[in-house]
Amino acid sequence: MSNPKLFIIFFLFVFLTTFPSPAFLYRIKKCSEKQSEALLLFQRDLSYNYDSIMMNWNTGTDCCNWSGVTCDYSTGDVIGLDVSGGGLQGTINPNSSLFNLPHLQTLNLAFNDFEGSEIPSEIGRFSNSLTHLNLSGCLFSGQVPPDITLLHKLVSFDLIHNNGLKLRPDVFINMFRNFTNLEELSLEYVVISSVLPKSLNISSSLKLLNLAGTELQGKLPHYIFNLHSLETLDLGGNYFTGDIPTDISVNLTHLTYLDLSYNQLNGTLPSWPFTSPSLESLSLSGNMFRGNVPFESFAIPSLKELDLAYNQLGGQIDVQTFPQLTNLTELNLSSNNFSGEWELDTLLSSLTKLEILYISYSGFSVTTKNTNHYVNPGFRYLRLASCKLKVFPNSFRAMKQLEVLDLSSNEIHGQIPHWAGEIGGNNGLSYLDLSHNFITGLPQFEWYGLEFLYLQSNLIEGPFPQSICNMSNLKVLDMSNNRFDGLIPQCVGNISSSLVMIDMGNNSFQGTIPNVYGYCGSLEGLSLNGNQLRGEVPISLSKCQSLKVVDFGSNHLNGTFPGWLGDLPYLQALVLKSNNFHGHIQPSYAIEPPFPSLRILDLSHNGFVGHLPTKYFQNFSSMKNVVKNGATPTYLSMGGNSSQVEDDGEYDDEEESGFTWKVVTLGYGCGTLVGLVMGYLMLSTGKVKWFNAIANATQSFVLKKKRRHVYIGN
Repeated sequence: MSNPKLFIIFFLFVFLTTFPSPAFLYRIKKCSEKQSEALLLFQRDLSYNYDSIMMNWNTGTDCCNWSGVTCDYSTGDVIGLDVSGGGLQGTINPNSSLFNLPHLQTLNLAFNDFEGSEIPSEIGRFSNSLTHLNLSGCLFSGQVPPDITLLHKLVSFDLIHNNGLKLRPDVFINMFRNFTNLEELSLEYVVISSVLPKSLNISSSLKLLNLAGTELQGKLPHYIFNLHSLETLDLGGNYFTGDIPTDISVNLTHLTYLDLSYNQLNGTLPSWPFTSPSLESLSLSGNMFRGNVPFESFAIPSLKELDLAYNQLGGQIDVQTFPQLTNLTELNLSSNNFSGEWELDTLLSSLTKLEILYISYSGFSVTTKNTNHYVNPGFRYLRLASCKLKVFPNSFRAMKQLEVLDLSSNEIHGQIPHWAGEIGGNNGLSYLDLSHNFITGLPQFEWYGLEFLYLQSNLIEGPFPQSICNMSNLKVLDMSNNRFDGLIPQCVGNISSSLVMIDMGNNSFQGTIPNVYGYCGSLEGLSLNGNQLRGEVPISLSKCQSLKVVDFGSNHLNGTFPGWLGDLPYLQALVLKSNNFHGHIQPSYAIEPPFPSLRILDLSHNGFVGHLPTKYFQNFSSMKNVVKNGATPTYLSMGGNSSQVEDDGEYDDEEESGFTWKVVTLGYGCGTLVGLVMGYLMLSTGKVKWFNAIANATQSFVLKKKRRHVYIGN
């Protein structure tokens, strides 16, 4: 080798392939046999999936090479165990072999299923070694053991997303006293139920403090806002009262995330949160703040998320206030008392990174010149309810990634433009609310991914839109209070597999109620009241076992009483009033007693005749009236029918205990539903309130899964 360069390359090749890596040079021992055995016993006590992180834990192999296991190369001791998201199930008992790993420094069991387990007090046996402990999302319950405070070397401790864990206030205080090296503490939804003390020995190195939803009370203590190293502070969802401290020394120079939302804070907003130089996310929503927002002191180009919704803030905010917030991606000012007119195109074109804008019920009037302006193509969520908007803005056409669009309670007239189907691009919208406007027509849209569609209280005419039949993911459909006519197509019965709520009430639909084909087990609410439907109630609805509300009132339905409805285990409200039903009322008796969950029954203004056995109503517990023992029991009457109550000579145990039926006419008196529910709760709306509850609960669950900070309200 006359070439020196080739010689050097050859030498390096021989050296690197002949000698072991530096890690092995310092490795003296394999995994300790006792610690390997402890891990295998821990594995044996749990069940797990075939693709679990524990699949390569086997006898005869070095545990330092197992997935999720970290060893000290110089001693062979197990110093780290990370089985987070490993699909593990079972319980961790006090005698678990897990506690036979005396050198463990890092333990991460997050997002496994240990439901039914409490955190064993033996966790304190790691007092001389453990620095990082993550037990989040493990479904632990019960009390956090006091022995947790023995872990004085902890740098990071995470307990969020468990199953009603409780932490005694004295243990909570001792944690701060003993965890002198703590940098991260997350106790979200661990119930503490205490007032924070006036002083608390918090580690000066603390960077993250998450006490959201811990039921803390009292005033916000000053010392929390004077932690020099703090980067994340989340105190949302508690019961803090009073003002945000204003006399804060300028210490929070590293703060990037501040969440004080959904407390009971009041007063005016101090200026310091709006001038913190590193702040990226600020949430003060769901409180009782009033007065003006100090936008004049805004000097936070780093701010990405601003949420001031659900307060009593007021004053005029100029749309020109926001261009200095060049990195803003989320702005939520909903449900306040602001004033002023916002030109939508100017706002959207100036905030070029904005993805989420919620200003529903904020007091702003929104206008649009319908000129072509730049809009961030990544825009995803837009709520402009009750903003006095008069036209459908052209700027929406550029929003190819829009998922949520709420234009309800505005003044939009006429037809929705034909290009509206382009909104959301290939994926399409998942949520659309056009309710409470003056819309007269819809285009053919192909939003196959749509999950929530609200069209109620408009002036829409014509037949049922066939494009809805292609929305296989639809969960809530509300078309009530419009001018739809014609037949309800059979395809409605075909898309019922995903639907949770259907409301087509108060239109002019004709024909019969479509049969349900396939699975409809998710359907909880079905309202077809106030139409011109004829024929019998299809027995195929009996497959919809989750139904809670059925309202077929004010139609021309006929036939005998559909007694099979009594077999629906969760049915709470049944309205068949003002139809042409006839004959005797007899349940099917497939469930005994029938209608086990019923709370409201309206059969008025039909042609029913005959007797009503008292046994038939014995489970309507929420309609019963508490009276003194010995009083003569009274029973339901049904206005508009020829009916008698048959005395079968039997009284149930509740009657003997002083519970009897209160005489109630279940019907629409002057157009309102009257019923006795949950002890004298009177419902007096044109539509059963369960529909709103079902729809709101469904959309909240689905949308919250998508993003923690995407707000479901206005």
